[in-house]
Amino acid sequence: MTAQAKTDQLHQKIYDFLLYIYPLLSKYPKFEKFSLQTATRNAILEMLQEVIKWDKTATKSHLYAADTALQQSKELLRLANDLKYSAMNAQHYGTSSRKLKEIGVMLGELIEEVKAKK
Repeated sequence: MTAQAKTDQLHQKIYDFLLYIYPLLSKYPKFEKFSLQTATRNAILEMLQEVIKWDKTATKSHLYAADTALQQSKELLRLANDLKYSAMNAQHYGTSSRKLKEIGVMLGELIEEVKAKK
């Protein structure tokens, strides 16, 4: 698979995750609207934005920024689960974690491919 095809697939996987997570984020408690909800949404959007930047510039720092945003997303969703928010119950947290793990594997493969081309 070409790097472009991997990038396109990664982009779509992140977008699909956004479609999954948005309705859940909207169910967070109202007092979290401008904190945990916003931070989670922004981290996932940043991950997508960095993949788009990578696609346009081939600057590998964008892949590392996407990886950082991925890690941040994982931690924020874990926090929501640990705080026992019903929108991030065990089932939703498990699904979210699995989807983010798939994104992480794809992103990791892309990073390793770019490192190998040095």
